[in-house]
Amino acid sequence: MDPIPVAAENDAYEINKPLELVGKDKDVLASYVRKCDRRLLAYLCVGYGLDSINKMALSYAKVAGLTKDLGLSGTDISVALGAYYLGSFFFQLPSNLMLKRTRPRWWLSAAMLAWSTVTMCMALSKKPRDLAGLRFLFGAVQAGYLTGSLYYISYWYPRDLVRRRTGWFFASSGVGGIIVGPLCSGLSAIHSPHIASWQLIFLVAGACSALWSMLGPRVLQDFPDTATFITDEERALVTRIMVRQNTVASSQSVRLRQVVMAMADHKVWLWTIIDFCANGATQVNGMFGPTIIASQGFSPVAAQAMTSLTNLMATTGMASIAYVARLVGGSARALWISNAITALGFILALASQSNAARMVALFLFSFASPQPAAHAPAWMLANLQGNTKPAMAAAFSSAVGGLGPLATAFVYRDKDSPTFRLGHSVCLSMTVAAAIATLVLYVVLRRENAKRDRSPADISDLTPEQVLDLADNHPDFRYKL
Repeated sequence: MDPIPVAAENDAYEINKPLELVGKDKDVLASYVRKCDRRLLAYLCVGYGLDSINKMALSYAKVAGLTKDLGLSGTDISVALGAYYLGSFFFQLPSNLMLKRTRPRWWLSAAMLAWSTVTMCMALSKKPRDLAGLRFLFGAVQAGYLTGSLYYISYWYPRDLVRRRTGWFFASSGVGGIIVGPLCSGLSAIHSPHIASWQLIFLVAGACSALWSMLGPRVLQDFPDTATFITDEERALVTRIMVRQNTVASSQSVRLRQVVMAMADHKVWLWTIIDFCANGATQVNGMFGPTIIASQGFSPVAAQAMTSLTNLMATTGMASIAYVARLVGGSARALWISNAITALGFILALASQSNAARMVALFLFSFASPQPAAHAPAWMLANLQGNTKPAMAAAFSSAVGGLGPLATAFVYRDKDSPTFRLGHSVCLSMTVAAAIATLVLYVVLRRENAKRDRSPADISDLTPEQVLDLADNHPDFRYKL
């Protein structure tokens, strides 16, 4: 039987009880949060921005001569793009299980170094199958970084602060997108008899993240209760908070009961559906942004540079969604607004007859479509408890949700240029489905909260271990809408 952390065992019956911070405690918590933001969150954000550059490198290499040099067809590119998501799907859950069993700072750093190496190896591709195989491997080794980082954030920050930090984390991928356009445009302008422009794109993207990964073991720390960059006073306070939230993660054990709970929880499935649909729509800009822009009459180099503008829109959307949720009174309402704007963008793209109108539509859905993809995982993690359930739920949601772009990869066909009616129609349908799933989830969470208010369950006869394993089914836990 798995051991229970001493603090958690002593305070098991205090889980989800209000913890009022007064006087000096508020200042201590603020100091702790600032240190985590400047050190841990900043490192993870830069890493995810570099991940975005590595992930989008193929789209930019495509218009920089890769298609011609390797004799690729439109289907070959779609297969290579889709191979990444298959690799990610198969290795998400194993990666987060390894995160639980290893030291997080080493695991996250190793994942970054591995995907960087694979990206650089793509410069050696000679045939379509080489590219597809390396993209699959890239997805496999990169799988643990996104969900691992989300889980990492969830056990370093109090629950009320998770959604905003997760929003910043996702927004960093947009910053990477802003950088990758001009970067690849500049690399494409380099003409050398020894190396092709598309090879330079892969080499530079991989080298940048490889160098950053070297800093991981020194910058990241494993858990708040073993961190050396915070004071003992800060450690004691955050431990009290995490014990009350049932999010103490320093125990390396994987609790099988919580793994089963995560897989069987219908709410996790609803968040996964939202993630699946949202990812399908939001990856249009990342995978096909340069192609769509080039189809509107712009040169390949100009198209690469102009994607920095669409990625700026995406970054703004992802960075603002947590504030929108606070402004409108909850995550569900914020996602409905995002889905409405996204749907409007795809409708405009389908109805437009001019290139100018299609560009406006691209900017519109590039801004709004990443918001649900960024905020749904944060909303989920803010509503899960336990030392294992959040990690497994995040991995499952990301793995299945990550298959959304797999469908997108095959519906934006070169022969449909410049209207791309099939692709836009599929993404519009996925956006509507995400809005419906959000509505159902909102109703489910609201009813569960009301049920617990009316008739809270008696847990006085449960052992401390059983209380901990209740996770977010604890009668005092209330879901954030």
